[in-house]
Amino acid sequence: MREFFKSLRFKIILAVVAVILGGMLYAATTGGLATLPEQLLSYVVYPVQRAAAAVSDRITDFFSVFVDARANYEENIELKAQIDELRRQLVDYEDTKTENERLKEITGLKELNPDIEFQPAGVISRDPEDRFGSFTIDIGYLHGISVRDPVVTGSGLVGYVSKVGPTYANVTTILSPDCNVGAMEITTKDTGNITGTVELAAEGNTKLELLPRDTQVKEGDTIVTAGTSGLFPQNLVIGTVERVELETSGITSYAVIRPASEISEIKNVFVLTDFLGKASSSGEEDAAS
Repeated sequence: MREFFKSLRFKIILAVVAVILGGMLYAATTGGLATLPEQLLSYVVYPVQRAAAAVSDRITDFFSVFVDARANYEENIELKAQIDELRRQLVDYEDTKTENERLKEITGLKELNPDIEFQPAGVISRDPEDRFGSFTIDIGYLHGISVRDPVVTGSGLVGYVSKVGPTYANVTTILSPDCNVGAMEITTKDTGNITGTVELAAEGNTKLELLPRDTQVKEGDTIVTAGTSGLFPQNLVIGTVERVELETSGITSYAVIRPASEISEIKNVFVLTDFLGKASSSGEEDAAS
């Protein structure tokens, strides 16, 4: 027996017992903290737990995409409907705003010519090959438009209808040599004829020709329609005199006129379908079919 207590086996058993007793005493003194074996086991298990948690989180995130997809889809449908409604309201607002601006523009013209009848129109295209600024509007003979009807803005005369179709019409402007308008200066009453030239059209201007040689018309004067031909109402503003020069013949003078409306920037116009003293149209045979 004495040999057993001296043997290596007894010493190993004694060491194991001492370790266990030491662990129990340590757990008791630390208020229930993990025992040494538990701590050793945790070091082994922790990496596995951490990896499992990461995989679980990724699986959860992956499936949450499908779970949330329906909710996101429905929310996007609702937001799109709200955006569409706001766009419609904006279009309605812009249409109302444009219409109010048009009516405001024509008010002054109606005060001077209470008998006029008109149709509002929008510019839908321009001829890039035309040097005189001709354009097409979005109304035609189905709207009561005829060839030779005057075309104006709230600022003044723009030109006349030169061709008309069912739902469109072409407008020749006062920059063109084809547009001939009897005109006068409002103060001196000197009269002449508005017609365009290539050179002046390049500047955005037109010409009042056949003025008296000693005309009193000067820079800054206002030129209006004379209203004697029956093609245009009287007193439509045409533009302002920029300069007066003597013709090369020396017999008459002419004035360079800046139109009241910037021809190249016009977006909306009015077509005068009737007015006091209007002559009957002789160009209806030019109407487009």
